[in-house]
Amino acid sequence: MKPTIAIAACLIIITSACNTIKKTEKEYVDNNINNIAWGVISFKGKGLHTDDFPNGDPTIIFDMQDGKINGNDGCNSFMGLANYTKDYIKPGPIASTKMACPNTTIQSDFYEVLASDKITYHLVNGVLRLYVNDAEVMVLKEKQ
Repeated sequence: MKPTIAIAACLIIITSACNTIKKTEKEYVDNNINNIAWGVISFKGKGLHTDDFPNGDPTIIFDMQDGKINGNDGCNSFMGLANYTKDYIKPGPIASTKMACPNTTIQSDFYEVLASDKITYHLVNGVLRLYVNDAEVMVLKEKQ
């Protein structure tokens, strides 16, 4: 009898712990953007050079289906939650690895953008442009 009670107690604890993980609502999925590896080609008006990023170019993947965002800032990987609408992205908490890399020219500004309350976006001719407060902050192209 005691093992049954212990197992039941463990199941209740596990179930309640799983319910505390916040999931985002799937509000909108744009298949032209969703789950595509987007390479950042310009950041705050400055073109990026591959030589500045020995661990790979900065990349963002917008997982609209599952309400997530992830990628690489050119040094560290990041992951987090996001709500998506037809017109904007509302990022949630972002976590990242903390490797020390040389030439990390955009790291802190990169995460500042991802912490914005609202990021509007426009996709035209395969170029994805991200805006914060109507100012263009990133230009991305699908990675080949």
